[in-house]
Amino acid sequence: MKTISLALLALVCTAAEPALSQSAETPRSTLSGSLSNVLRLLNVPSPGTTVAPLTRRFTPDAVALGLATARVYRFASADYPGASTSYVFDENSSTIVGDFAYNSSNLSASFTLRSNLYQTFTVPGALVGPLSTGINTGGEIVGVYRDFAEVVHGFVDKAGVLTKIDESSGETTPYDINDSGTIVGAHDSHGFSTADDGASFTDFDVPGATATMATGINSSGVIVGAWTDSSSHTHGFLLSGGVFQSLDFPLAAGTTAMGINDSNEIAGSFSDAAGLSHGFIYSAGAYIQVDVAGAPATVLTRIKNNGHVTGAYADSSNEVHGLTGH
Repeated sequence: MKTISLALLALVCTAAEPALSQSAETPRSTLSGSLSNVLRLLNVPSPGTTVAPLTRRFTPDAVALGLATARVYRFASADYPGASTSYVFDENSSTIVGDFAYNSSNLSASFTLRSNLYQTFTVPGALVGPLSTGINTGGEIVGVYRDFAEVVHGFVDKAGVLTKIDESSGETTPYDINDSGTIVGAHDSHGFSTADDGASFTDFDVPGATATMATGINSSGVIVGAWTDSSSHTHGFLLSGGVFQSLDFPLAAGTTAMGINDSNEIAGSFSDAAGLSHGFIYSAGAYIQVDVAGAPATVLTRIKNNGHVTGAYADSSNEVHGLTGH
């Protein structure tokens, strides 16, 4: 899949790209497809890199220019015990799902967090992973893993019953599942949806895109995601009723939409002129910037029906933490 500035997980890689890096460097992993693109989309600085002074983050500043507003959330970190890197991709009313690594350059495992208890989430037959990317109200989880034959599979887990989500060729990465069981994701350079656990797929592309990823879906079937244009710039998109709408945070170098709730509020992240990431909410035609106070980088992955958000942030030492916020 072409490089989209999103980011998922260089998860299954023996020597993966730095977490949430938007470097154009060629991935060193044998998995050059959708897995490595997931983390690239989120664009949090990788450990050991030099972070630009915070003053650079706001030049130019869409909020100061009146092109967007800012919203303050009360955030809580969600870090798997002992891990060097954690990300939160989604939550429902009882469970947070995320991914972590003991080696910050190689996300390789998934966790759930229920009632302050962390547990690893496993998939039978996985050599690396799984990485979990979405959970619906009923607790159905989607994600990806690599098996012992070095093949990457998408999956949906329903109460412990695992079903592979694989198109006929190439890598298939599910990113989200709604309460009706419709799954969206990326297959090679295309977005997809499937309503029958992968028995049939509907592929789609943003017109003019060199790559499309579907990353979120709500109960009405409205889909959001990211697409790359012919100049390798990343944009978010909204797909509703067969009509695409491109999403670009004002003055951003790149924009990725990740999640959408039933009020059609969208969560995602954008890169500023200094190349650092900020979270955003898009609601009723207006953009809202969201940052963890003092963090050099913030990304949002979901916004839930109760207004809660999930995502990740980098601290002053460039360690990456999962987050929830309200």
